[in-house]
Amino acid sequence: MEQVNAGPVGAAVRPGTAPGPSPAVRAVTGAWVERAMSLEGAERSARAALETLGWRPELRRLGDHGGLELWSCRLLDADGAQVSDWAQGAGKGAADEARVGALFEALEHHFSGPACFDPARVTMRSGEDLAAGPLAAEACAPALAAAGTVACHDYTPIHAVLPPGSGPGSGAPVHGPNGSPSEDGAQETAGSLAVPLVLAGTWYFDRPELRQMAGDGTDYRALARYSWNSGSAIGVNRAEALVHALNETIERDAVSLLLARLFVHRDTRWLRVIDPETLPAQLAAAHHALRALSGSPVHLVEVTTDIGVPAFIAYTHNAACTEGRIGAGASLSPAYAAWRALAELAQRQLGERAFPGPRVTPSMQGLERYPALRAAARLDLRDHLTRAPRVPFRDEDPGDRPSRTLPEQLRELTGLLTAAGHRPYHRVSAILPGGITVVHAFVPGLERFWLVTDGMLVIPGPRAKTLASASGAVPTRSAYRGEQA
Repeated sequence: MEQVNAGPVGAAVRPGTAPGPSPAVRAVTGAWVERAMSLEGAERSARAALETLGWRPELRRLGDHGGLELWSCRLLDADGAQVSDWAQGAGKGAADEARVGALFEALEHHFSGPACFDPARVTMRSGEDLAAGPLAAEACAPALAAAGTVACHDYTPIHAVLPPGSGPGSGAPVHGPNGSPSEDGAQETAGSLAVPLVLAGTWYFDRPELRQMAGDGTDYRALARYSWNSGSAIGVNRAEALVHALNETIERDAVSLLLARLFVHRDTRWLRVIDPETLPAQLAAAHHALRALSGSPVHLVEVTTDIGVPAFIAYTHNAACTEGRIGAGASLSPAYAAWRALAELAQRQLGERAFPGPRVTPSMQGLERYPALRAAARLDLRDHLTRAPRVPFRDEDPGDRPSRTLPEQLRELTGLLTAAGHRPYHRVSAILPGGITVVHAFVPGLERFWLVTDGMLVIPGPRAKTLASASGAVPTRSAYRGEQA
């Protein structure tokens, strides 16, 4: 059994024996369940899958502060080499949560990354046809229509697979060590949506040899600006993975709308900063720990959208890079969504301390002619948050809702998205021994404007414009000067 580096002093402990979370942190993580089994059971399942694959994890605790921890994981083969460039991950939160999270994220990254690319699963579609369908709701639709033929994966409507599988090890098809499906693991295709690979995986544009394998000669330079892996998730079964995937997609949409509203449409009327004095004890403890860790004020901001799933950001300006200023979370439970935002900010703050020194910051050169986009990319929220009204934290007990089990949560998330006009789709990237499942969820029309913080010349899509028009806000001319770019 491998050793686990359990702290800065290098003390090693056996897997599963790292100290658990503080009672305060355990209270919030245990109040709402988005797992199909306990952390201990999930870790056993992951290790059993790794043993079957002939791999082992290398786990390290990179930092901790006030009950919030950051762990990393690399997946190694029998020779001690990392399985692939993408076979690594990080975990955040309390001790056990962060350690097991790092293990699962490493698995997710590998099985959704370029090492598991299968050209046989790629279909070439007309970009013009795609842009005339559900993808017309995307900001990149004009670039998609002009792209010619586009490499795609087929995605299935999530409502078509409700309720999802009954659990790990329930006879689900198993994918091989390289992530390729067996004949029984063919993706469901009824009512499917073709989704361009370049929009769903940041690596596809950067790997010309993979595009060559698929016979794909399309120029993706315009579309690649809108490429990200939001919606990629892993769980011990499909229901768990999809709940995580949809919550992440909703979270990123909410943050994108935040930036579009503040910097493009200059609309702050909806901004709601949580009064930290009203936080329940466990969230207040995490908030206090983050203030001490960052050495500056930490704002918890509700960013729930018209979809109706509670979403929050945690923000501090004191960070070495733009990404280190913000954490985000979404969940049907307001308390759990707020916890996820605080934990993500802690992950980024601890990461900066674990890896000090000069950082490569995104180039803003492409945004120089667009002041509103450049302001959004800088992610300086201080003036907006200082002037915003404080509101009390309201943890609406989800006990009034029927959604308790993961399939029920998935049904409610799917229903809320569909009611808002955004039908969710998914594809299964891999199913590992024991049933651990890697998925990617795609919801046409949800915003990708967050990519502007990477220096990408992107604009808000129809969704942001529609919501802004409904509120009476008018986009600044400087923001949309590059709309045809």
